[in-house]
Amino acid sequence: MSKELSGHQPRMSRPIALADLTEDLLWPRLLRVPALALRPASILIGFFGLLLASLVGDLSRLWRPANSLSVGTLLSDELERGAGGFWRDLMRGLQTADGEALQHAFTWIIRIPGQLWEEFSWGSLVAIGSVIILLIAGGAIARIAACDFAHGVRISWVEALGFALKRWISLLFCFAGPLLLVGLAYALIALGGVALFSFGWTQIIGALLFFVALIGATLAVALIVLTVLGAPLMVPAVACEGADAIEAMQRAFAYVPARPIRYALYALITLVVGMLAIAVSIAVASGITSFAMAASGAWVKEPPRLLAYPLTPAANATEWILKLWIGLPLAIAAAYGFSVLFTGCTVIYLLLRRVVDGQNIADIWVPGVVPGTAMPTDLSLGSAPADASASREADDED
Repeated sequence: MSKELSGHQPRMSRPIALADLTEDLLWPRLLRVPALALRPASILIGFFGLLLASLVGDLSRLWRPANSLSVGTLLSDELERGAGGFWRDLMRGLQTADGEALQHAFTWIIRIPGQLWEEFSWGSLVAIGSVIILLIAGGAIARIAACDFAHGVRISWVEALGFALKRWISLLFCFAGPLLLVGLAYALIALGGVALFSFGWTQIIGALLFFVALIGATLAVALIVLTVLGAPLMVPAVACEGADAIEAMQRAFAYVPARPIRYALYALITLVVGMLAIAVSIAVASGITSFAMAASGAWVKEPPRLLAYPLTPAANATEWILKLWIGLPLAIAAAYGFSVLFTGCTVIYLLLRRVVDGQNIADIWVPGVVPGTAMPTDLSLGSAPADASASREADDED
């Protein structure tokens, strides 16, 4: 009997790999963010997006040459300070139930336009141009990440940039829309206050109707909270769904409260992984710059001053050109960090959409594709159908 069965080969076992333990989970896919962000097209778009946004922000120097600050510099500084202040006061208010700290947290958001207006008046409108450029670049990077993550298809930077340029209004009003609504609520409450509290005989009416102001303020604060928390999902919603601003806001506002713990977990994992990747890129860029400067001036008796002190202002054409080259590796590292930001947000969006709506990760908007599926109606996607169906089968096992 044993001889008769000798033709059957014994089943060979293999060691358990990490992929076997994580293939049914969603969060390990966030570990792909640094690699997805390393695509040359994404880094190229990030590099020129940051460069062009900075140049547009510096246009304010044309009518304020004596001012050491530019709109771009002040905007980046205020955004960094505002984000830190908002997070610090928000956490303190939530932990201690301090209403004043929560109120102060939201003033950090409101003060950014105020600071720009105080410093540059109408010239602060230049900041809108910089923001539009950054959003277009971010939308293009998100589109590249979505196609790569969902279908395994690498689209060109031209295609991604064209996609984002066609939807620049949606990308802008994802954020401007809620701010305009909040401003409208503020103006209506302020007008009501002027009408009802400016005269003694109407103040009793204003006191009786003050609950209307509370309702309006509640809606405004809720909109601010949802916008701040859902902001990382808005650009990916446009990139993945081809959505307009209203649909992108609806999706972001729905996903955040639907799975807040899962959203926080995804954001935390992406933040840790992204920061590590960015730190490595900055270290590599600094090493390249330091090595080049040290080697270039090692055997020179009087090397250019910038080779020893790269942070000093350029005094002549030679030092100006050297300063451009010296800053290039760190600029590329910054572009990679920009790519990590929007790539990470895109992956979070697709995973969170899978959890909340049960929608397949491979279901992203593609021209010529049947809505709700990943099957194209033509052959323009090449190998996308096979990759998409394989991705769909993997997701169905989750």
